[in-house]
Amino acid sequence: MTELLVSIIIASLIVVGLLSLVVELLTTDARETARTETQREMQMALDYISTDIREAVYVYDGQCLVGQNNCSGIFAQQYVPVPQNSVPILAFWRLDPLPDALINQCATSTAETPLRVGNQTVPCLQGRMYTLVVYHLTRQEEGKAWQGLARIQRYTLPQFDRRGQVVTGYADPTDATTFVNWPLDDDGRSAANGSPNLQGRIHTLVDFVDSRPMNEIPEIQDTSPEVNCPPNYQLTPSDEILAAQSFPQMRNFYACVLLPAQFRVQQSTGAFNQKVILFIRGNAKGKPGIDTVNEGFMPTIATQVLNRGVRNKAPSQ
Repeated sequence: MTELLVSIIIASLIVVGLLSLVVELLTTDARETARTETQREMQMALDYISTDIREAVYVYDGQCLVGQNNCSGIFAQQYVPVPQNSVPILAFWRLDPLPDALINQCATSTAETPLRVGNQTVPCLQGRMYTLVVYHLTRQEEGKAWQGLARIQRYTLPQFDRRGQVVTGYADPTDATTFVNWPLDDDGRSAANGSPNLQGRIHTLVDFVDSRPMNEIPEIQDTSPEVNCPPNYQLTPSDEILAAQSFPQMRNFYACVLLPAQFRVQQSTGAFNQKVILFIRGNAKGKPGIDTVNEGFMPTIATQVLNRGVRNKAPSQ
């Protein structure tokens, strides 16, 4: 009997050890799967934003967004709303096709009788409209469906909606105002038809983005947490926006924008392309197997984008 009890005890210890090993292996596998999946999602988001910027005709730098460098500052005066618990990271203008509802109506328009919707003239000849695009980083709220530390949201302000109606808060950046001064006209008054809103205009791109300040990330404390852009580039968002939106020293999603004066394709007219360097850091906390932010930490991924749009370029004679 004694030998049998001893054998049972030894066998139990072996089984417990094996079970613990299996559980640890499963936990490690789940943790690595979550980290790999999050890194892939960050790469997909980076690719999407890069494709978006590639179609841009004007990209705002961080100082311009807050009203410096002779800019109106689209966020300094709240010309564009910011979602709750969010900070605007990157803003630019791109050309989008006119909605089908207007394309059909354009068939009857002429130079003498252009098509108008409300107070806006429809650019039937070009067949495209300017759309303002803003990417935000939004912290998660308790009790919401999102599980990561933060998510990236994409806001759009087109000239016309899908039904062909003028979107509230829009002003044509090539008519009554300019990209730099948008939405103000030459007299300093807003050329927009009201105030834009967020309803139906903002959508989530990706979850599980790190939102911690740089000085609170232990994994990078042995290195310099300072973020510096290359010469002639401007950091966006600026430190002023981060502080104003309660995201101090948050540099897990940011960009460096090459200033127009530094990258010209035609010196005589001031035409320019803009190059943007994008950075995103994910954090898998909230996924199976990841219990803490330190376990979910991952390195920053980056890419460079050259937009296709060229402003102020004169056609060759």
